Amino acid sequence: MKNLKNNLTAVLLVASFALLVLTQCKPENNSKKLLSQALKNKDYATAAFAYNNLLLEDSTNLDYKDSLARIYIRSGNFEGGLRLGEQVIAKRPGNSKLLELISVANGQLKNIDKSIANLNTLFTTTKDYTYLYKISGVYFDNGQFQKADSVCDKVIEFADSSKNVEINLPNGSSQSVPILAACYNMKGAILTEMAEISQDGELVRKSIPYFQKAMQMAPDFAYPRLYLEKIAQFMQQQQR
Repeated sequence: MKNLKNNLTAVLLVASFALLVLTQCKPENNSKKLLSQALKNKDYATAAFAYNNLLLEDSTNLDYKDSLARIYIRSGNFEGGLRLGEQVIAKRPGNSKLLELISVANGQLKNIDKSIANLNTLFTTTKDYTYLYKISGVYFDNGQFQKADSVCDKVIEFADSSKNVEINLPNGSSQSVPILAACYNMKGAILTEMAEISQDGELVRKSIPYFQKAMQMAPDFAYPRLYLEKIAQFMQQQQR
């Protein structure tokens, strides 16, 4: 009887320990299952929830932080994405895709110097002129038109003319165009923006050859076509 009691006690202890282990493992397993299901369904809000749960179990996991940072930045949570992304980059400085997203987050948060520094790091590391073009875009978006124009000139002079870049369009889609066409479009856009600020119609006229050059290189390029249509309307109004 005593041996039976001792054996029963031992079994209960083992069962209790097993239950404790299962209980402790269950949240992480459930989070991984939830994550897998969310990613299959492209449900990134749920995926972010699952990654947060996984980070509660393993707060130093850089893969989880990397993935969550990307989801946050792409969904507009720039502060959260930047905080996590910088933690990852500190340990993995060669993570170029994440650093590019960090640059986007810095730009959206008006950390302009940091955004440009991120892109300069990428250009120095890769020698990819796409990053210089992106720098011109950051300058343009923040009204630093002379700097944007100067960077475009550098890209036009040195970049591979066969290289394409992705351009975000107003309707939320994107378009792949030659990098030189993108730069000529940018130079034309700079002149039209400066014309609007200064009310100088001559700058509008000077922009036309740049848009035409962009169209010659990429006949389907949406932006220069839109600019040329607006310029034509502007000139018709001026003649009335």
